[in-house]
Amino acid sequence: MPFFEELGEQLLLIGEEIRPDEFVEDRIDLLAIDQQGSTVVIELKRGSHKLHLLQSLAYAAMISKWDQGKLIAECAKFTGRDPEAVEEEIEEFLEEHTGQLNGSQRVMLLAEDFDYEPLITAEWLAERYGVDIRCYRLVLSTDGESEFLTCTGVYPPPELTKYAIRRARESRPTRWRDWEEALQSMDNTAMEEFFKSERP
Repeated sequence: MPFFEELGEQLLLIGEEIRPDEFVEDRIDLLAIDQQGSTVVIELKRGSHKLHLLQSLAYAAMISKWDQGKLIAECAKFTGRDPEAVEEEIEEFLEEHTGQLNGSQRVMLLAEDFDYEPLITAEWLAERYGVDIRCYRLVLSTDGESEFLTCTGVYPPPELTKYAIRRARESRPTRWRDWEEALQSMDNTAMEEFFKSERP
């Protein structure tokens, strides 16, 4: 979608107004996936209510339980296309060497403004626990009969966002399947024993 591209995001839309779990009646405004296979919960909000982030995090937690088949089924329902065609489109969209689809979740908040509480919480979750949260401020301006929607990144700062995206694209899959294989490749037996002793 062009709007996602303006945000610097390469996303494939899965659906709109999606119910994340049978136990809740609320709906996710937009659900998408990025090229690394992460699901992206996108919430569009009026005002600057401090509970916006909490609601989005709850949605992301619910979506984390979905398997690939559920994502494909939702996208097929949204687009009116055959599930096999949707699955093929998703495979083509994902970058090479992508891990498991829906292996991680992201949150994007788009609102008229943000209270201090959600921003400081987003920073804490991102820095302490690695949760990917993006906050964008939306402003509607008019010039005569024309209307313009301005979208500004509030958190993280634009330069930090670009760095994170660049690092994600530069990442490569590990050459070892697991820790055992990695440790066996070590030439230093003392280092190997140290890592083995420190592992839970």
